[in-house]
Amino acid sequence: MKRTFTATLGKTAFAGVLLLTFSGVAIAASPLDDGVNAYRNGDFKKSASVFTPLARNGNATAQYLLSCQMINGIGIPADQDSGWEMLDHAAQAGHPDAEILQARRLEALQGSRHDIHTLYENAANKGSAQASMWLALDNLQNDRKEDARQHLDNAWAAGDPRAATMIATRFTTDPVEREKWLTQAAEHGELHAAAYLAQDYEKSDDRVKAVGWCAVASGLPGHNANIDWKKIGTAITKNCAHLDADMKPEARATNREKVDTFLHDFFASYQPWQPWRPCVVKPQ
Repeated sequence: MKRTFTATLGKTAFAGVLLLTFSGVAIAASPLDDGVNAYRNGDFKKSASVFTPLARNGNATAQYLLSCQMINGIGIPADQDSGWEMLDHAAQAGHPDAEILQARRLEALQGSRHDIHTLYENAANKGSAQASMWLALDNLQNDRKEDARQHLDNAWAAGDPRAATMIATRFTTDPVEREKWLTQAAEHGELHAAAYLAQDYEKSDDRVKAVGWCAVASGLPGHNANIDWKKIGTAITKNCAHLDADMKPEARATNREKVDTFLHDFFASYQPWQPWRPCVVKPQ
C-alpha cells in the first residue's frame, strides 16, 4: 500500500509519492538502508530513530525523509518549522527531491523567482524529469524554444512521457515523427498522447486506430499495471462509438474485432510511467 503524506505549504496543501530505486545486488544493509526499509514498510517510529542521527551527520536522504515525517507528524510529533528547516538542509546538500519540494513551497508562498528557478535547475542537472519539465514549460512561456526543447529531451530521457507529447505537438511538423513521439508517450501511460492519436486517425479515416486510441485515451487504467478490460469496453461504448457509428453492422463488428487486437497488442508492451510525487516510498 502506498504511504502518502500531505505537507502544508503556507496555505497550499499537496500530497505525493517519492519513488526510490534499489539495487538488486546483495550487500550488507547500511543504517540508511535499515531506515528506508522501515519507512517503506510503515514502521515510521523506527525510521525516524534511524534517520535522526544520520540527518544530524549530514546525510541528505535521511534529512529529506525525516523532514517528511516531521512536517506531517508521521512516527514523530509534528514540527513543521523544524521539518522545513530539515528539508532545506537536504536541498542545500543537493538532494533533488528536496530541491523540487522546496521550489514548490516557494512557488506556493510566491517566493523569489530566481531561487525557484535555481532549485529546479539544480534538480534537473541531477536527472530529475519533474524539474526538467518545469524548466521546459518556463522556457516556452518566455519564448525560449531552443532551451525548452533541450529540457523536454532531458525529461523524456529521464522517463517522463509528457515530454514526448509536448515534443510531438510543439516541435514536430513531420506526421511520421509526430506519430512516433505520440505513440511512445501513449505506451508509457500518457493519455493526452492517445487522444491526439485518436484525432489524427479520425482525420485519416483509419477507423481501427481511431477507435483504439480513443479507447486508450478514455479508459486507460492510469498508472496501474492491471488492465481493466471492462473499463476499456465501457470507454469505447461511451466515448468512441461515434467513430464507427456510420458503418454497417457487419463492418462495424469486424472493425471492433480489429480494435480488440489493437488494444491487446498495445497493452502487451504497455509500460506505465510512475509520476514523481514527494514524501512517499512505494513498498517492494
